[in-house]
Amino acid sequence: MEAMVDMTCVGQEQIAQWLHAVASSRDAVVQTATQHLEAAHNIPQFPLLLLTLSAEGQEKGQRVAAATFLKNFLKKQWTEEGGTMSAKERCNFRNQLVEVLLCIDGLVLKQLAEALHQVAINDFAKAMMWPELVPTLKAAIRNSDVMIDTKPSRFKTINVLLCLQQIIKPFRYSMDPMVALDPVPDQLELICKELLAPLHDMFHRLVQQLAGSKEKAFFQHDNILLIICKCFHHAMKVHMPPSLLTCLELWLEDIVVLLDMIGLKRSMDFPDPEPQLKLWKRCLQICCNLVTQHHKHVDKFLPPMSSAVLKIVGHMANVKELHPMQQCILSVSFDIVSIILETGPGWQLLAPHFSDLLEKAIFPTLIMREMDIVEWEEDGDEYLQKNLPTDVLQNEGSGGKEVLTPRRSALNLLGLIATAKGPPTAVAVKNVDPQQQKKEAKRKNKDDQEMAGDILVMPFLSQFPLPPDGSPPTSELVINYYGVIMAYASIQQFFDSQEDEMVTVMLQTCVFPLYSMLSPNPYLLANANWLLGELATCLPEDLSDDVFNSLTKALLAPDASGISWQPVRASAAGVLSLLLQEDYKPTKWLPLLQAAVAGACKPDKEACVSLHLLAAVAESGEEDVAPYVPAISAEIQRELSHHFPPHPQPWPQMVELGFAALASLAQTWDSAEPDEDEDDGKALLAWKAGSSTMASTFSRLLQQAWLTPPQEGTPKSHATPLSSCLSNASVLLATILRCTPDADVTVNMSVELLLLVWANLVANWTVWADEEDEFVFDAIQEAIALQGRHPMLHFTQVDAAVSPNSILDCLSIFATTAMDSTYPSACWRACRCSHALLHVSSMSFEGEEISKALVPRFSKVATKRLQQLSSVIVPLAKPLILVISMCFIMLPDTVEKILSAGEDAGAVNDDSTSHGLLMWAEALAGLAGSKLEPGLSLESEMKLAAMGLQKVLDHMIQYDMLQGHQACQTAHHCLCSLLEVTIDLKELLESSETNESHPGSDSEDGDDKYNDNEEEDDSNEASKSEDSDDESDEEFLEQYAKTAHELQKDATEEAKNGQDEDGHEVELGVLALVDHEAQVLQHLKVHGKRLLSKQPLPKELIERFKDKFPESKPYFP
Repeated sequence: MEAMVDMTCVGQEQIAQWLHAVASSRDAVVQTATQHLEAAHNIPQFPLLLLTLSAEGQEKGQRVAAATFLKNFLKKQWTEEGGTMSAKERCNFRNQLVEVLLCIDGLVLKQLAEALHQVAINDFAKAMMWPELVPTLKAAIRNSDVMIDTKPSRFKTINVLLCLQQIIKPFRYSMDPMVALDPVPDQLELICKELLAPLHDMFHRLVQQLAGSKEKAFFQHDNILLIICKCFHHAMKVHMPPSLLTCLELWLEDIVVLLDMIGLKRSMDFPDPEPQLKLWKRCLQICCNLVTQHHKHVDKFLPPMSSAVLKIVGHMANVKELHPMQQCILSVSFDIVSIILETGPGWQLLAPHFSDLLEKAIFPTLIMREMDIVEWEEDGDEYLQKNLPTDVLQNEGSGGKEVLTPRRSALNLLGLIATAKGPPTAVAVKNVDPQQQKKEAKRKNKDDQEMAGDILVMPFLSQFPLPPDGSPPTSELVINYYGVIMAYASIQQFFDSQEDEMVTVMLQTCVFPLYSMLSPNPYLLANANWLLGELATCLPEDLSDDVFNSLTKALLAPDASGISWQPVRASAAGVLSLLLQEDYKPTKWLPLLQAAVAGACKPDKEACVSLHLLAAVAESGEEDVAPYVPAISAEIQRELSHHFPPHPQPWPQMVELGFAALASLAQTWDSAEPDEDEDDGKALLAWKAGSSTMASTFSRLLQQAWLTPPQEGTPKSHATPLSSCLSNASVLLATILRCTPDADVTVNMSVELLLLVWANLVANWTVWADEEDEFVFDAIQEAIALQGRHPMLHFTQVDAAVSPNSILDCLSIFATTAMDSTYPSACWRACRCSHALLHVSSMSFEGEEISKALVPRFSKVATKRLQQLSSVIVPLAKPLILVISMCFIMLPDTVEKILSAGEDAGAVNDDSTSHGLLMWAEALAGLAGSKLEPGLSLESEMKLAAMGLQKVLDHMIQYDMLQGHQACQTAHHCLCSLLEVTIDLKELLESSETNESHPGSDSEDGDDKYNDNEEEDDSNEASKSEDSDDESDEEFLEQYAKTAHELQKDATEEAKNGQDEDGHEVELGVLALVDHEAQVLQHLKVHGKRLLSKQPLPKELIERFKDKFPESKPYFP
């Protein structure tokens, strides 16, 4: 073992040796050196030593290693608190960092620039304690090599600009969404005034040199121009510093000059095109940002800006192949045209160019190119994600990441052009108030103006004929029609504003014929599938059969002519799912189900999209799909059985999606349960038979998934079943449990063993971020119900040969974990589940022993979570208080000890009463007597609260706790709340009886009132929408800030309550059989006088209680 190193004696040579050792090929040497470097973090001189090595190291590798280690060190250690360095040492280090940065080059420059960024964030942007920085950089710029040019300089201009870029970066995202007008930070204004604005002279000179000469010598300054543009972009990305505003016109003139230089030729006339392409892209991004964020300052520059970008996109008519960076430039150029079109003067600037834009820029971008065919063959999924994205394909293929291309940007622009309206027309309105006349004119203009889609886009697209059947992919007709279908898809908003007849004619003449061809073109069919998906919101209902027949045919289409049709089938599946999500449904479901099942039997990738489609069909079809569910479930189970890998290898995506599809089918089947008297009970019998079939199917699947022995040689730690798809598997298990009628079926389907494996898996559940745990709680409810019908040995007893824990142990672990530290909705569900688990003992032989085991667990966790809340009146406190109440009713002495052991609860009052007990009793009394939401609104909640309050009073009387003042106050509060909740419960039961006797008596009046209010709301909404167009930028920002505040408030409230889980009855078990009214009256009879002698009750409360319970009159004075 190597001797310990005295870190107080460590110097530059030692650190250099450790840095060299980190690159060793021997793991032990690397580990030792890394430990020494980590230990050296606490040396105040450590960052300065690394900086010295970065600049003066003997070898390039050593310098790069030191700079990289320094960067990573600063990211972790450089904070406002200062770490191990004193203020003087920090000041010395950051100033030396800048000095080194101004002179070095290569990879060290890049690493140290990132290090400077971290220092600048804390010391300059946040703490504002680096006054030397700006003057240092100002002097360095003035004396840098490009600025003086006539003589050598030790300062490199590009280095100074990199420093400027790093210190300005922190201000590019500093907008506070909850502030209407975010002021310009003082530090940002200082940078712009002293550094960035004076740089324009150099920027202008270099731009003029670049524009006036094509000699390669001038291209060396592309990197300098690029960094200056990055600095300018960062400075005005969110704010508009006054010092930049005064010279904004000068900057924009030069930026427009750079835009005019943009070319889209594939072969560039200089060796390294990247810097200049990046420069052009950055200039376009600056224009985007200026128009969107600061348009009121740049309106007068829209004409030259528009001319420049129109020239760029106009190159598409003569370009066949583009450099990847040129594609980005073209995409951003289309985006700028779209942004300008959405501004006030944008229509007047661009309307004269609509025709040329469509013919020479947009459409040439949409037509099929050779690269499309290449990408289709190389990777069909990537082709779809890039060109024909749907939500399904994005989620399954690329993780939801959107791919930006010139084609996508051109489609977006075409959609805007199609919905653009012409100039206002005269509106004559007589004998009307002038203000009203103005509003009517505006409304009429909005409704009556012709859109460019009518007068330009549709006529242009209609000139391209449908390609004949069997046309080769390289024919001009196919190439152009490829773009036509894409164009139709992009103008969905235009179609949405038209009559159904226009969409019907377009589809029947331009799209549906493609599907009926004997030799259809797969590239056109994939586009046609996508078109139907894009038009999902405006498809006429009477075309439903044609739409679904066409897409189903595409889903089943085989490969042909040596071309893969996988993109056709995948896009069809994705679009079918999308249509169902948009509630556009077929009239016949069976063909769609058959196609989805057939697709699920194809190779993995295609099976995945088909299984996703099957889940969507199940969720959307409901009772129309239900009759086919048992047979389909069996078919999917048979297919999945061939795809399980040997245990413990992870499951493929196809198996996981198969579980999701089966879960959706199971939920559809459950929701289709008929009434007992439907079809004289025959429908229910048929449904139960189908349920048994599905339970058997799911049992076979889960047995294969969970009970298959692992491969030989598998370590014990990996021998347990995988927890994959546990949420969906819980849905399947719940179906099995629900459909297990007797003990024989339990054995035949291995229900108890499946339940035991599942319980052990959910005991280690960690997916609390999503609401997938809801299905686990549903399965727990079914398990408890099955235990009530047919008690299982391993539910409560442990068999070490099978599992170290019983089913009940595992389920209680899951519930306590959810109650302890998860999000509010899961905590509510866990509290509800704990009541059911507590009362499973009433259906078991070991009832008392189970209560002794569960009550301490649940009460301890509920008490802990309750004490963590900011108040006992927040909504989440309600379920926790009720859990403690149930536990207290069962084992009051045990729960009192737990309440006393909590934080700040162990204190004992003068009368030896537990402070924790009184705190919880006050909370229960407050909940029972509160009229605020969420209060006690359900019968079971009120019964539980009444029994809990009565138990508290009995407990306090039994142990003679009514001697102290605080205990008396709590007892008085509990008695008042007991009477209140007893009255409320009586009124609730009477109301329920009345409603059962006279159902729906007020429904008509209520509906009329609702309709009246709805009409009034619609009228108000229309009035608001008329005036919204006049909203100023200031009003918009104020509304934006207000909305941000409301969203944050809603998010905070939601984080504290989870009230969406409220409204479920609480399981009371045998306590539901207790006559609570008799219990309360008996309690008043025995203890009433003693309790009332301590402090009298409000007379109004006593009178209300006497009115509801006349027999109680003798118990009150």
